[in-house]
Amino acid sequence: MHANITKGVTLWVLLLIAMPFVLLPTASAWSAGDEAAIFGHTFEEEYWTNDSLYVEGANGNGSLTASFVHVGDFEAFLIAFNEFNMTDGNQSITPYQLFGMHYITPGNQEVFIGAVFAFLLVHNETFGSNQLPDVGNDPSWYILPVSSDDTWPEYVPSVEPIPATKMGDNHYRFGMQYHNLTCRIVDANDPGMFLATLVTPAMQLVISELKIEYDITIDNAGEVHAETLYTIGQVKELMLGTVEYPPSEIIVDSMEISAVHFLTVFTSQYSVVGTTSGNTIQSPTQTTPLDEDVSIQVGSRGERAFDIGFGRQYALFNETSDSYVATGLTALNTLLAVRLTDLILVLWQAPLSAFLFAHMAYGLSSQIRNDYATVGDMALNATTAFATKSWWYAVTFPSWNGLRVEQDPVYVAYTNIGMVGPNNFIVFGLIIVGALAVVYVGARRR
Repeated sequence: MHANITKGVTLWVLLLIAMPFVLLPTASAWSAGDEAAIFGHTFEEEYWTNDSLYVEGANGNGSLTASFVHVGDFEAFLIAFNEFNMTDGNQSITPYQLFGMHYITPGNQEVFIGAVFAFLLVHNETFGSNQLPDVGNDPSWYILPVSSDDTWPEYVPSVEPIPATKMGDNHYRFGMQYHNLTCRIVDANDPGMFLATLVTPAMQLVISELKIEYDITIDNAGEVHAETLYTIGQVKELMLGTVEYPPSEIIVDSMEISAVHFLTVFTSQYSVVGTTSGNTIQSPTQTTPLDEDVSIQVGSRGERAFDIGFGRQYALFNETSDSYVATGLTALNTLLAVRLTDLILVLWQAPLSAFLFAHMAYGLSSQIRNDYATVGDMALNATTAFATKSWWYAVTFPSWNGLRVEQDPVYVAYTNIGMVGPNNFIVFGLIIVGALAVVYVGARRR
């Protein structure tokens, strides 16, 4: 028999479980190799996955998955929630994921970069005709997984870790896969409606699958291509109020799906520029189209450490007919101004992500162990600095129609793997890039 799965908002449930760990980081200092006591593996191994990391809080318990890849001075890792079981018998499944990379640049600068999966969003293209999410003008909604199996008992949510696998020479892949996610639609335009629809569901729906894989390829020149492979399943059920509708009766053709990304940093020695022009990109105050990829530079010399290549091509797949409807479609890129409701949904993750990332960074970096006496010191510092600056960028899919979306944004890290000679840590830059797959799961109008 399946446990009753909470219909409460997932983020509040997770906060109740996670906050004891975030507020009281008591871990002491460790030496290289001590991570085996936590993960069952060491950071010297080439690759591994542990999907049975047990955690316990005052309001319940659960498990995490950790995956890891190590090649030379480059490491990549993933920490993700499996499921949480509350003391009242409820269960929660949510696609929280922290993906990170640690490496030394050709200029001997130590860099940490992370991607945090956050929430879902859609807009109805009614303001102008730019095909971009003008939130505040275009009607827009967040989509929040709530993992409920009593609205549609036939759809039982589940999570399946995808273990780290070596696909070939210097080629690795790992990730997480979720099935039958029940989601709540929350208003993104008006603060009052945001709170009302956050507490009381006005619309719910089921998506068949959400799969996020991280594909890592390291070439001989030391460039690391970390490709995020998204699969967003088709809408299976939809309920407006207490009445069920075929998705095709609710969703109109003008509703568009976007993949939105959150950026915030720990240190001041960084800049965000256009990869082609090299010009610094300012935090946006409104929707601003982008015509080039984004590059992150670190250190006083402004060395390029990381590129975010927008996935400009995507495909639509019909799960019912088991066939592709369209391939080679063009996605649009934009910067978005940060809204208060965005931060309300994301900032619950900030202390947790900083806490987890700090523990990984402490174990991976001898420089950090020299700078901070304990893991707790690092975690507290990271929590304080996490939300100092933030903005959003988005990849928008003008054609969607409630079908399965397959899109591949590419991240490129510039490392010293292809260089000969000793490594000297000159500047430590700690950067967090939060990736949100943004989804409105809806219907077709024919």
